[in-house]
Amino acid sequence: MKGMQFYIKWKFPLFVGVVLSVFYLNLFENRAYVELDATVTQTSWFTLFWAADGEPYSRWREVRIRMNPKQQKYHFYATDLRGVDRLRIDTHDYKGRAVVRKIKISQKGYQSLEYRTRKDFSSLTPLFQIGTFLAEDKGLTIESTGIDPQLQLQLVLEKGESRIGDITTQLGFIFCAVFLFFFLTEDYRHETTFIPLFFAASLSLIVVMAAITKENVHPDEYVHLDGGEYYKSNWLPPVVDNPAIHHTYSVYGVSRLNSPEVAYFFIGKFAQFLSNFKLTDLISLRMFNVLLFGGLLLYLLKIPTARIMAAPLLISPQIWYVFSYCNSDAFALFVSFLVSCQVALPDSLLNKFLLETREKKNVFVVLLLGILFSLLFLLKKNYIFFTAFIVGYVLWKALFQVEQSVRKQYLKRITVVILIGISFASVRLSADYVVNGWDRNEKLELIREELADPLYKPSTPLEKQHSFLYRRARGDTLGKIIVVDRWFEKIYRSTFGMYGYFTAAGTEAYYNSLRPVGVALFALLFLAVLFRGGIPGKLLFIIFLGGAGALVAASLYHAWTMDFQTQGRYLFPIFPMTSVILFHFRDLMQNALYKLLLTAMFLLSVYSFVFVALRQLPTM
Repeated sequence: MKGMQFYIKWKFPLFVGVVLSVFYLNLFENRAYVELDATVTQTSWFTLFWAADGEPYSRWREVRIRMNPKQQKYHFYATDLRGVDRLRIDTHDYKGRAVVRKIKISQKGYQSLEYRTRKDFSSLTPLFQIGTFLAEDKGLTIESTGIDPQLQLQLVLEKGESRIGDITTQLGFIFCAVFLFFFLTEDYRHETTFIPLFFAASLSLIVVMAAITKENVHPDEYVHLDGGEYYKSNWLPPVVDNPAIHHTYSVYGVSRLNSPEVAYFFIGKFAQFLSNFKLTDLISLRMFNVLLFGGLLLYLLKIPTARIMAAPLLISPQIWYVFSYCNSDAFALFVSFLVSCQVALPDSLLNKFLLETREKKNVFVVLLLGILFSLLFLLKKNYIFFTAFIVGYVLWKALFQVEQSVRKQYLKRITVVILIGISFASVRLSADYVVNGWDRNEKLELIREELADPLYKPSTPLEKQHSFLYRRARGDTLGKIIVVDRWFEKIYRSTFGMYGYFTAAGTEAYYNSLRPVGVALFALLFLAVLFRGGIPGKLLFIIFLGGAGALVAASLYHAWTMDFQTQGRYLFPIFPMTSVILFHFRDLMQNALYKLLLTAMFLLSVYSFVFVALRQLPTM
């Protein structure tokens, strides 16, 4: 009987131990580890392909690392070399010189392959676009004739010492760690307990990132800083062709001050307040976003029911990243999450107002809700899809969850809130035309033509513009964007852990570890809806898939027809959409497995933020 009770209590830790052991064996024990010592003359990609006998090389069987002229030593995991016949090494992706001093390939249980002398390098075979191939004891010098120089290595593995003892010890350590973790965290297993702790940990990482990283090592931070700096001393939008703001225009000939986003106003005014504390301009302009994430933590501490909805904000380090430097994405996420909580939580201020049957109304509450909803119209353009999802959700809720006796009141009052929000937003939008006149749009086109870099000027002939622009007009098919340029893979990586100007990227092992965990988490949600959601639940999930799918499709279409971008933050509106869905279907999901997958996503995100972002981005 005691044995059965022990099994019931500890069967899940046993399962977790088995799963982690399998992951360990496949991700670390049975994979090659590559150490590279090389020098490039410009930022580049080093790519390693592998293929079995008779098998062609493929982009689905590769690992890539980012190289820069200031760094020489790199290391990364590749694939399981058992069954691999040959390797293809693409040393750089520009026309010019690269020097490789050492390549060492190790896989546990086999003898290492090391290339660092003239004799070693002579076993590499040049394939394409290699003009100079000079193997010396001090290194291998390659002068490429194109942007895709290729070397080939015929692979022969020889058995090494047996690792049975080491593997047994390591797996034993994994099981002990899992059981100890479950024993010590017995009182912290519910979301209402551990999610605030996760948020506190994330906030500490955000503070460190904001405090130590250099200016403009983050995406487009220079234009965000200029936008916030303007509003430190101004209240109205600027005249678009005022020479005093020319420095705020990007290479595209566009200034953030000319967008309807209200985030820069708050960034600037908060930075002005912090000037009393003698902080640097850089830190003071970054602190508003840090404050927003701290506000989310306080909100969760005050409103326990919102903690379940906050889980999607913990599954990607990219979310925390946007709160650590000056930008407008953090404000958009903050507002959209608050709106999600207001429309979904039964005890929220909004739902109390919509469903309260007393005649007396609190005008202050109505105005406060109107201001919150007005911000939806003053966010980045991609949040239009979130707003559309919220409209669909409100209609679904009125149909399936609001009693018929108060349904008319519910729709009437939510309409009033939205109209008040539109009215407040119109004041901000009108201010641009008050300052610039009705020909504002024409002025914007003229200033863009004047200040844009030649590669981005509208008047520049298509063939002389940047190669990332107008891919469809250049003859590229949508299939090429997806298959050859791997848009989906790149957008996935930049949604879950690529930092700076794509200069700090994780290893293949990280992305390949995160992917199955994320897929399993989504599958768990999908299956819960499919088998337990009922007709209303399935309809809500279709609304969610429609909103998320439309956003992905719009981003892909923009990359094809306008500007080839793989910025994961463009898809961030999906996270607050997911918060709403999670609130309705969390209780239908398998409890232990959900928390395990969520914790795994969080821990992988922490790893990426600490060992990739904080480690690789330049510090002050």
